[in-house]
Amino acid sequence: ACILCECNCGIEVQLGGADGRHLVKVRGDEAHPASRGYACEKPSRLDFYQNGPHRLTKPLRRRGDGTFEEIDWETAIREVAGRFAAIRDAHGGESIFYYGGGGQGNHLPAVYGQATRSLLGSVHSANPISQEKTGEFWVATKMVGGFSRGDLEHCEVALFLGKNPWFSHGFPRARLTLREIAKDPARTLIVMDPRRSETAEIADIHLQVKPGGDAFLLAAMIGVIVQEGLVKRDWLAAHADGLEQVLPHFTSLDVAVHAAKSGVPEEQVRSAARRIAAAASVATFEDLGVQMNVHSTLVSYLHKLLVLLTGNFGKKGAEYRPSTLVPQAFNGEELGTTPVTGAKIIGGLTPCNIVPDEILTDHPKRFRAMLVESGNPAHSIADGVRMREALAALELVVVIDVAFTETARLADYVLPVASQFEKAEAVFFNFEFPNNYFFLRKALMPPLPGLFSEAELHARLAEALGALPKDAVEKLRTAWLESRVAFRTKFMELITADARLATVAPVLLYRAIGEFMPEGLAEGAGVWAICQIAAPRIASSLARAGFTGSPPDAADALFDAMLASQPDFRAIG
Repeated sequence: ACILCECNCGIEVQLGGADGRHLVKVRGDEAHPASRGYACEKPSRLDFYQNGPHRLTKPLRRRGDGTFEEIDWETAIREVAGRFAAIRDAHGGESIFYYGGGGQGNHLPAVYGQATRSLLGSVHSANPISQEKTGEFWVATKMVGGFSRGDLEHCEVALFLGKNPWFSHGFPRARLTLREIAKDPARTLIVMDPRRSETAEIADIHLQVKPGGDAFLLAAMIGVIVQEGLVKRDWLAAHADGLEQVLPHFTSLDVAVHAAKSGVPEEQVRSAARRIAAAASVATFEDLGVQMNVHSTLVSYLHKLLVLLTGNFGKKGAEYRPSTLVPQAFNGEELGTTPVTGAKIIGGLTPCNIVPDEILTDHPKRFRAMLVESGNPAHSIADGVRMREALAALELVVVIDVAFTETARLADYVLPVASQFEKAEAVFFNFEFPNNYFFLRKALMPPLPGLFSEAELHARLAEALGALPKDAVEKLRTAWLESRVAFRTKFMELITADARLATVAPVLLYRAIGEFMPEGLAEGAGVWAICQIAAPRIASSLARAGFTGSPPDAADALFDAMLASQPDFRAIG
């Protein structure tokens, strides 16, 4: 799969070069059920990510003069585990902050990293989602119970807010879908964007809002719908409450004033609002252009309100709640506040941009150490200068990555790992509608000499922290070879008797049954537990896909299907 955006389109690659490890030819995989042969220009760059000069092959330790020295893995594991444990014991595990956990194409590191975090007592974390998306997730959870998406493939009207999918994609077969909408006279493409983007260029309506004027524009559009009696009252009466508390805010709203503040001509605002209200179905996509701008959470609320007031939820071609295998942060619940600034923790994520403020202080509960995995906060957080200052102030920074990133250059230890194509991998962005797809990918090639996956790394850290007993591993191995029922029984028996084993379940599974997975799928062992958790939560979705029976039986059937549904590796002409 391509790993360069959340779509993870299926691809076919030809390996070559002197060492046989270069991706010399890449094309879309016509057999892939979601992307169906589609691929943009991004996969053509995948060989750089696999074989670029940035790759590391040995652990690095910072010297006193700021330079780095190569060390052996035994030393690296022992010292990293020991120094993290010392900070945990002195200041509490909540002082150890975790950033990252996987990119657009590799989410299993976060699964295995959870074991190390649990052993260290690390409860606070962030990743790029908490810089971009948590406001939308919080609003969506308050309004419709969780994260929602738009069925852009089947909609009559497509509305993009702060998004240019012609380049950024973000949904399957993006350019083909955009062309289909733009060419169909019965369908309408609407784009809210200050610039004449590539998507805006083909749109039927380009709402060229002033930078930062998105909330005024959305409020004006809702004002038109309310004041002209275009609200879907019958639908709302059957599916929603709170309407009468909302309407007064818009019955008296001055549409002309708000349109002027947005920078969009009033007549264009009215025309767009009427088109949305009249459509049989409207699908939307809100992205970084509004989510990393002023009034972003208010914009998310007004966007969702526009969808609901026009009845565009829970039907074909409209907004829907996807059934994801792993919820991640898409459940935007408020889960407490951060220890220093008191910022809301949404879906378990600390807001990225306050991380330096949680470090650069004398507060007794400040973050004192940081584990960065597949992330680069020194480069990607908004105030890079202050973030680098914060990293320098920490007692310990450990980076797990394939490359010597800007953050790695500031770390005390850098632990290199296998690339996304040198291990089993998966992503949990299975959002498609009405069918969605999960792809457990086997390794395309072995790791470079001296490297191994995050699963192996976190297993070694757990062993160094004394939390992965060999007898438990051997009991699970024996049970797996006996039967699946025996294995489930033994697993539950072990984690019930020793609660600590439950916290390291992913690495326990990797150590116990990883070698019994099909070739190239050892890291998929931890997905067994994910299936066990998902089966009762999304039982109806699994049943519709043919995974019936009791939750444990459905979970095992799902897991076995993942292992069996692997493409053949063959040369392409």
